[in-house]
Amino acid sequence: MTNLIKFLLVSIALSATAPCLAADPVVLDASGEPLFAEYDEDAKAGENVSGAVCFENGSCILVSDEMIAVQRIDLDLGGSSPDYRAGRTYGALFSEFCEDIAKKKDCKEVDLEAIARDGSNVLVSGSMGNASKSGNREKKRWFLAQFALDEQGKPKTGSLKVKSDRGLLKRLFSGHAAIEPYVGKPLQCAGLNVEGMAYLGGDLFFGLRSPTDRDKGAAFIVQSPKSIMDASSKSDVEGTRLHRLSFKDEQGKPLSNTGIRALEPINGKLLIATGDAGVSAPSEKRKQKILDRCANVPNGAALANVTGPEPEVPRIWIWDPNAGDDPRLLARLDGPYATEKLEGIAVLPTASSDKSVDLLLTIDGQNAVPALALLRNVLIVD
Repeated sequence: MTNLIKFLLVSIALSATAPCLAADPVVLDASGEPLFAEYDEDAKAGENVSGAVCFENGSCILVSDEMIAVQRIDLDLGGSSPDYRAGRTYGALFSEFCEDIAKKKDCKEVDLEAIARDGSNVLVSGSMGNASKSGNREKKRWFLAQFALDEQGKPKTGSLKVKSDRGLLKRLFSGHAAIEPYVGKPLQCAGLNVEGMAYLGGDLFFGLRSPTDRDKGAAFIVQSPKSIMDASSKSDVEGTRLHRLSFKDEQGKPLSNTGIRALEPINGKLLIATGDAGVSAPSEKRKQKILDRCANVPNGAALANVTGPEPEVPRIWIWDPNAGDDPRLLARLDGPYATEKLEGIAVLPTASSDKSVDLLLTIDGQNAVPALALLRNVLIVD
């Protein structure tokens, strides 16, 4: 058999088994004011959108990892140029943590990185990680909150619950040998960092950007009972389950240094967005300080969780928490989105079926694209 014939046979086999990879997403433009327009310009909340959830009425809630930025948008997807209108913000809900949403110095940097919904309840989560540049521990990033919305999208009086007790939240990640050494450590040596969250089957699922099993293309999800929202002492925190997921490219090769950037429930399963787990290398001024804090982390001296010259391309997967299988690839972002940071995915009610869905994508720290995009007709494999 000639090499050409072998190549053609392999290509046919791959095309028959691999899911269709998505083309470039469709840009979503604002039809009015830009996102988070009322926030301090220096906070750049509209340039750092880190997650989204959407409702059946076409509205969505966004979070940004700057200040305490939570905003509703209303989508208009019917025309040839889909767009959105920015609506009310919810920062005033968190007055204890943010005295004035227009002044960054008056807001605690809880680093909102994840959002989920349970019916009309919206849940938001801080990163529970260290500052990415300094490597400093940030107690205020241990933050988990929930509030309920009425049919008009207004917060229901008295519905806000905030869990910001670091000791209680740390219990979610304790007792798991694969991740416990990384709690409270700098991101450059794979310190714990939450970037995705979903509510499914009565539990909360936290997707970790880091730590990862770097060389084997594995990342972690922590499954926790939602009762954490009502816990008042460590004894009230129920046990959690750690899932180790292996991610492989279209040729079956492990995707090294891949972290989880977003989670979204669908039909009893989870959609997962992945991207590069790494962060920027520390400056020479901070390097020794970070090395000291990484000293008791496995391979901490290597500072292995630093983004390489070619960061991982954003991908979208589907995974069944009850099946024990590895995630299956649904889409790979191409074009200008291949080098952007996909940090949020939300299923849209439009054109969704058992076979395909439309997704809202949020891009954090955009280089060449707007903050929001639409990915149509993503095929859902069985």
